[in-house]
Amino acid sequence: MPVRKKHAFLRFLKNRLLEEHMAWRIMLREEWVSLLALLFGVGMVVLFTRPLPPSTVVLAVGQPGSTYEQLGQRYQTYFAEQGFTLKLVNTAGSKESIAEADAVGTPVNAGFLLGGVAHRGEFPHLVSLGSVQYLPLWIFYRGPQLAGLDAVAYFKGKPVAIGLEGSGTELLLNRILALRGIKLEKDFAQFRRLSHAEAVDQLIDGRIEAMAIADGIDSPTIQKLLAHPSLRIFDFAYADAYVKHMPYLEKLIVPRGSLNLATLEPSQDIRLVASTITLLVEKDMHPALQLLFLQATDAISDDVASGFFGRSDQFPSYIDKSIPLSPVADRYFSKGAPWLSGDLPFWAVNYIDRIWLLVLGLFAIVLPIFRLVPNYRLFRSRQLISDVYDELKILEEKMYAATSEWQLRQLLDRIDRLDDELGDVWVSSDETNRFYTMKSAIGLVQREITARIEKLGGKR
Repeated sequence: MPVRKKHAFLRFLKNRLLEEHMAWRIMLREEWVSLLALLFGVGMVVLFTRPLPPSTVVLAVGQPGSTYEQLGQRYQTYFAEQGFTLKLVNTAGSKESIAEADAVGTPVNAGFLLGGVAHRGEFPHLVSLGSVQYLPLWIFYRGPQLAGLDAVAYFKGKPVAIGLEGSGTELLLNRILALRGIKLEKDFAQFRRLSHAEAVDQLIDGRIEAMAIADGIDSPTIQKLLAHPSLRIFDFAYADAYVKHMPYLEKLIVPRGSLNLATLEPSQDIRLVASTITLLVEKDMHPALQLLFLQATDAISDDVASGFFGRSDQFPSYIDKSIPLSPVADRYFSKGAPWLSGDLPFWAVNYIDRIWLLVLGLFAIVLPIFRLVPNYRLFRSRQLISDVYDELKILEEKMYAATSEWQLRQLLDRIDRLDDELGDVWVSSDETNRFYTMKSAIGLVQREITARIEKLGGKR
């Protein structure tokens, strides 16, 4: 008895699998156009939404040893932890970095922009991921402590390094001095366009009197300048006024004694103006990579907040509005990280976050189709039985209307062919009873036609 039960179960399982196989075969044979269209649609959605980002990104980081490069190295570490490669490329400065990223055909995908350097519409192929930290503008000089109105006049006619041509330092300094009615080309005829490294060496050797540099306090260049006993830091007495006229600037304070409490360096509070470092990326950069940059910025900002000029929960933020904000960054700033962050790979989190609404719409369309698949065998079987009943009804009506033996024999031939055709069709086991009821109905009509032929005196 147990053996029979086992065999019965196996037969049942085999029959069910055969039914599913036949149902899928019929569906693929008769509905292949619809299925092909569905697969094409799914393929187009995947192609359009780009689920997998490139594995390598190139970031321009300005001059060697600069804050841009140090910042780039932090991003590089974060990318590596996520399994991506971030290549760093040195340039002459912020402006060149962004020009490289904006240019079509260059390998650079992103760069750091010093706030105030760009004009609206200047870089049409780039979008902003927000500002990531403040970058002070320093002026180091030789000689006595300067203050008041004589400070700017002191540098007239003296050799001053203002950074390389097109660098963020030069452009920012130009704008600040323009507010005082001062033009570099006219009032500072002895200015020198030097790299940071060259300017530091010449300032220490006494070949120039001052140098301007936009860089972070932790950069090796600034630390070298701060450590030199013969150099002083210029105090921006009008820092508050500059900030009023240039909203992307911020006033920073180097408090008295904060650099060295033993010698009380500096001897008084020093006011600096700081611009923002804004991260710009290609407009068509994969959204998952943009999200990775934003998450890296969040992680890096925690370290920045504990630094010398640290301010908690200030970055990333959209401060310099000369470049349009990326839609990915806009969503990140307004709603925070996607809800699955930390539970799935970041690219998968970003993909789900981008397409969930689209998937919901497709689900509403595709669900009824997929609900047919498990029941396709029932649908086809019921359709077959219904079609046969419709034809049988027509034949029966013609039988009642027939007045000659020839008409009845034509009907009998057709119903015999119909019966033969049904011997080669597959019907779901769930519809077996209806199928044989239909076969009985066919036999009933056959017998009725045969009886009418005999009644008219003919022979089959």
